[in-house]
Amino acid sequence: MTQLPPMRRLEKDLDACGQLTVEQIRALAKQGIKTLIFNRPDQEEAGQPPTAELEAEAKSLGMTWHFQPVISGAVTDEQGVEFGRLLAASPRPVVAFCRSGARCGCLWALSKKDQMSGAALVEHLKQAGYDMPDFFQRLLQD
Repeated sequence: MTQLPPMRRLEKDLDACGQLTVEQIRALAKQGIKTLIFNRPDQEEAGQPPTAELEAEAKSLGMTWHFQPVISGAVTDEQGVEFGRLLAASPRPVVAFCRSGARCGCLWALSKKDQMSGAALVEHLKQAGYDMPDFFQRLLQD
């Protein structure tokens, strides 16, 4: 059985995780995941699966695929808004992934800034297993 990376629950039908492989995408499709959002630039580090290969596998399984590459540590508010648009237009359930899942959590929080307070977003992220003090401060200052 294919081992999946740990999932962090951001919403009822949205989980975030670290880098996926083709085999893990197949396993997620079997579990009923309908959409993948990939938030990692291609070739960010050696040994990373090629984005085109992951996308081809997801699409061959009938999954919706979104590629929104974001630089680690440089997530913008605009990228958060775009993540929210992708999420709103996507069949659920959704898995967002990057190297560790942290960028996905940041993007989700930024997409919710007009719906939740910074303190509520920080608490939600902490409950999902995130420990990102610098990003938490950013949310609390806005």
